[in-house]
Amino acid sequence: MIRTVKKKFDVAVIGGGPGGLSAAITAAREGAKVILVERSAALGGAAASGLGILGYLDSHGRKSLGGLAQEYIDRLEKNRGAIGHYRCPVHNSITPVAPDMFKIVATEMCLEAGVELLFNCELIDVKIENGRVVQAAVYGKCTRIEIDADVFVDGTGDGDLAYLAGAEYISGQDDTGIMQPATLVFTITGYDLPRFFEYIEKNPDECGIKEDYAEGYNLDFFRSTKGHCFIGLNKLVRKAKEAGEFDVPRNQFIYIRTPDDVQLAINTVRIINIDASDPFELSKGITEGYMQIQQLMNFMHKYVPGFENCRITQIAPTLGIRETRHFIGKKRLVKEEMFNYVNDEDSIALCAYNVDIHSGTSDHIDLGRLDRPFGIPYGCLVPVSIDGLLLSGRTISVDSTVFGAARVMGPLIAAGEAAGIAAAICVKRNISPADVPVADIREILIKNGAILSV
Repeated sequence: MIRTVKKKFDVAVIGGGPGGLSAAITAAREGAKVILVERSAALGGAAASGLGILGYLDSHGRKSLGGLAQEYIDRLEKNRGAIGHYRCPVHNSITPVAPDMFKIVATEMCLEAGVELLFNCELIDVKIENGRVVQAAVYGKCTRIEIDADVFVDGTGDGDLAYLAGAEYISGQDDTGIMQPATLVFTITGYDLPRFFEYIEKNPDECGIKEDYAEGYNLDFFRSTKGHCFIGLNKLVRKAKEAGEFDVPRNQFIYIRTPDDVQLAINTVRIINIDASDPFELSKGITEGYMQIQQLMNFMHKYVPGFENCRITQIAPTLGIRETRHFIGKKRLVKEEMFNYVNDEDSIALCAYNVDIHSGTSDHIDLGRLDRPFGIPYGCLVPVSIDGLLLSGRTISVDSTVFGAARVMGPLIAAGEAAGIAAAICVKRNISPADVPVADIREILIKNGAILSV
């Protein structure tokens, strides 16, 4: 028999990835009674996968994220779960984090802020009254939990809460509807980087990024930069494909350093032609991800010098989804504004990552260089047609090009912090998200150390 439990909070955050987690912590610190519902058993989303966090530094090395985003790293460093920010010719910067320590620190920060945590619960229903979200129902362990709140924050990644509420959205890329591919990150140990670097020294063309903007992306960089991401091995991948031993839809191999010398994160899985907002396609993607991991392990063992004896230490708890639904907000940031580096009194976060669009049908990637960060307006967090709801995470209202930059963890953490402040202001003043003065959000952000201009 399914039981029903009713709960009441000031702010309910559904989804504990980078955006939702940050919104929950910040709203609670601002005095709201907050619940954070997470469908898995770990907070952090992609940060709990082994991926380094992108977006802390711009292309000139200037710091573009502070506040809660920097606090995560400070806390992780004290627990040997981070090693700082490293400049990168391709990604602008990479901030390695230890996935399991991130889970612990995220949980600890929620508890300190007074956030009530609800793990292993899935959103199943939303109640709307007079165009406003008033209740979200979640399900776990034979229990339906009906959560009433003054403000809801959608941190689900796919926008499940906003979707169930009837918010306006589009799927995938603006012009085609095609979605960027998913990944399944895993970590390995038992590798020998000095031996791998010897191979690269003899085969310098195996450094896979040759564009002009990537000057310095070479063996000297990999040897001297502890926090780096290697992209390359085009020749070895091609050789394995010709032998029928590599059918992952990629033409390159990618690893990312983690804070220790024991584990590397492998981000080479590439799952194309799926819509991860569909449960059947999501399951197909997860299945494909596991099969690709097995194939990549065989590839490393047979073809990659220094990786002959590597073994898996962890597979990410969830599929890494780059793109599904995009919701329409009071403001929709478009590429013309991004390339004009809009950063004004409406901005509540900076995005310092480049435009990085992965083809959802092939092995192609389009990477567009940004000269400096652009601002994300508060209106991108406010759905145009639904009251009582804020968007936090990759559901924010931007076009396909802007999304290519803003989809990564760094700017989403910063936007999530702003969403949490906005939610708390709504509760204190009994106003709607659309009526929150942006100047008041910015004042609190700046007081908390956020960076809103460089």
